[in-house]
Amino acid sequence: MRKHILIDCDPGVDDTIALLMAFASDKLNIVGLTTVFGNNSVDVTTKNALILNEFFNLKTVVHKGASKGLFIPNKNFGDFHGKNGMGNVDFNSPVSVESGEYAWDAIYREAKKYNGELTIVTLGPLTNVAIALFKYEDLNQYVKEIIMMAGTTTTGNERPFSEANVVSDPHAMQVVLNSGISLTMIGLNATETTRMNEEEHDVMLDKKEDILPEVRGMLRHYKNIQNTLGSAGMVIHDAAAMFAVIEPDSAESEMFNVDVEL
Repeated sequence: MRKHILIDCDPGVDDTIALLMAFASDKLNIVGLTTVFGNNSVDVTTKNALILNEFFNLKTVVHKGASKGLFIPNKNFGDFHGKNGMGNVDFNSPVSVESGEYAWDAIYREAKKYNGELTIVTLGPLTNVAIALFKYEDLNQYVKEIIMMAGTTTTGNERPFSEANVVSDPHAMQVVLNSGISLTMIGLNATETTRMNEEEHDVMLDKKEDILPEVRGMLRHYKNIQNTLGSAGMVIHDAAAMFAVIEPDSAESEMFNVDVEL
């Protein structure tokens, strides 16, 4: 039976690759996308999700979510994913229309619909999920699990020991950690093990018949920006997390008590 998932995301180069992996899998039933600030403003990440929906004919529903963290001001989004959030690549695509339903309301509605069988996969800050938990106190009864690309048990990327999705809204992370829902945290300590070296990256992008030029352009930007910041090769964090969602036997997990330092 296919796993029912809702993907909360902030596209984003690595989000884009993760989404394409998810929609290509016959093991997942994707009930919708919710968008959040993170890699860029929520207006930009929502537009990007709508572009991807149209360009790749994903046939899904996009629900716009939070524009900032629960208690902290908006961050400077920088240029890691390009000014348009897509590696400065122009998809030259029509934009589909968002649902008009808030992300947190969609999360609750889908959770009730699937009545304990819905997995929420988060690829950005956890603000939408936290708001849903605040607004709907019984949400934890209807969600099977949350799998999140968030956190780290080793070194960070936003700060020496902090990961970007958590830094963007640590209070939301705390709410989710205390929700009582089954949680799987796929942190930088896990995603970094999938880092491609220069040769592997070049071999992948040279397969022109397998990769659209738009996707190739995004990945080249993503690698170049990582190299500029001192990282060799390239790691696609959200894609690594999504692979573990699609193929759970590919990853080993351990139980820990986890907290966030505010």
